Amino acid sequence: MNVAIDNRNRCERRWRLPLAWMVLIIFDLCLVALVCAQDDVGRAIDKSKTVDVVIENQAPASQPPVAAQDDRPVAAGRDNAEGFLVVQLEGPNEVKADAVRFEAIDVFVDSGNQPLAAYQVELASKTPGVEIVGIEGGEHAAFAEPPYYDSKAMNNNRVIIAAFTTGENLPAGRCRVARIHVQLKGPGVKEYETKLSVSATTDGKPVPAELSIAKAKA
Repeated sequence: MNVAIDNRNRCERRWRLPLAWMVLIIFDLCLVALVCAQDDVGRAIDKSKTVDVVIENQAPASQPPVAAQDDRPVAAGRDNAEGFLVVQLEGPNEVKADAVRFEAIDVFVDSGNQPLAAYQVELASKTPGVEIVGIEGGEHAAFAEPPYYDSKAMNNNRVIIAAFTTGENLPAGRCRVARIHVQLKGPGVKEYETKLSVSATTDGKPVPAELSIAKAKA
């Protein structure tokens, strides 16, 4: 009788030990699963944060150049990486590809309420078939004479013009400071890039100003 009871107790102790192990194993598995789940959530959060940062820091898509009307200057085109203002000027589409025509581009500088005594402007064509053939002065008496320029610009597609005056009669606000004559070949829109490098008032003091160009009125 006592032997039977001892055998039964031994059996119960033998089964209790594996059961405790199983509980520990299950507990460990639950901990592992919980840790893995937290890691997955953390990675998802980090990924979403990374995506948010990329989206916030992503530069806006570049806008296409603004096309100027035949008689209206474009004050705000598209600035490229070099700081040039890119402007498109409309042209006829019904001319032949080898047809030659002539146009004039008016250059405007707006110095606000500050008198403008000096400026330097660079203009270049980004479209093939454009050559510079002549340069005139502006509409105000201070810049009526043709500006200074490199004679090598003639029959080329790029020119830098500059002018200054020591007189007291100076323009303020928006003023046409020069007119550039070009020879064009072929139909369609012509694209230009232009930059105002210098704008100064009396005594050479720099003043903020805006540059714009437009196809001259016929």
